[in-house]
Amino acid sequence: MKYSIFLSAILLVFSCKSSFEKELKEEKIILENVKVYTGYDSEATAIVNAMRYLGYNVDEVLISGAGALMDFSYRQSAFPFISIKNPDFTEKCFENLNVKWSGKKYLRRNEGWKVILSKLKEGIPVILRVDVRYLPYRFNGKYGNKYSSYGLHYVTLFGVDFKNQIALISDNDFTNLMEIGLSDLDRARNSSTQAFPPYGEFYWIEKQTNFVVDKKRILTNSIKYLVNNYEKPEKIKMSHFKTFNGLGGIQNLARELIQIERWVNLDIFLPGIFYSFWYYIDRLETSGAANRKITRDYFVLLNKELKNQKLSNIIKQLDRCIDNWNILSKEFYRISSEITNYQEKYQRKPLYERAGAIANQLFEEEKKLYELLSSFSLQ
Repeated sequence: MKYSIFLSAILLVFSCKSSFEKELKEEKIILENVKVYTGYDSEATAIVNAMRYLGYNVDEVLISGAGALMDFSYRQSAFPFISIKNPDFTEKCFENLNVKWSGKKYLRRNEGWKVILSKLKEGIPVILRVDVRYLPYRFNGKYGNKYSSYGLHYVTLFGVDFKNQIALISDNDFTNLMEIGLSDLDRARNSSTQAFPPYGEFYWIEKQTNFVVDKKRILTNSIKYLVNNYEKPEKIKMSHFKTFNGLGGIQNLARELIQIERWVNLDIFLPGIFYSFWYYIDRLETSGAANRKITRDYFVLLNKELKNQKLSNIIKQLDRCIDNWNILSKEFYRISSEITNYQEKYQRKPLYERAGAIANQLFEEEKKLYELLSSFSLQ
């Protein structure tokens, strides 16, 4: 008896799956008249592409600033990691802009596709989180190597054709909609990479006819968010490694650099670590200088109308921070290319001390920026 029940359950599962897949074979939903916007941060750009299609007048500068994209954290480990993006960016962006959205969903494949297709049928594009490694159009038609995995990349889905097994997506580095096989897209969405697995995450923005950019309110909120970013406390993992956040993270950066080999036990990791520091600050989905440049552009955009002296002072201080971030990232790049010339730990120490001194100067400038942001008021 129990075996027949078990067999019936299995048959039910497969019949449901077959029924759904049969239904999908006829599905073809392609949104028309899509104009693709390119940018720096993949998620901010994905949001812009979705919102513009729905009639919102926005660009990446406004989106990045409204969500307080600029942040900092340093994670201790055998391969330490620098992050310069606010992990609450999405929520803060839509909260600040007063835009209705349906938050991040993590559903099984068939459940997810049912929801995604229902939105496309309503004329609403859907933002997908993916692992870059499995986007063949980025790697000459192949998958990237394991080192290219990064599951915090976002694209916007504008169409699916199940008969031909393809999807159409916008991606921040490309001026046209990109065609991708559905099997590749599924793999990108459900990658098990250790570099931030995407877990099939997706969300969408609702249509809205009364969208207004209230510059004063948005500026006040975004500065409040930035101050909160600076004030985040450090965290300790179960492995006893720490994550240093915000201004405290920048203050601790010099010390972490000087004693970096306390955690990094394999010399062969060192070139890659310092290269990654440079890459995260200047290249990986950043406009440069750890997202300080695009934040500056956001303040300049709003101040064209507001003409606020306090905001002008913030912009000038951001320029100083940008200069210091550029100096530090160039130093990281230099270390990555030279460190293999030094075989002994004592020989490498001056490299770390020099980088630490630059990081200390950066902290002093970031501290001044934090103080200006903390005291800001439009009154």
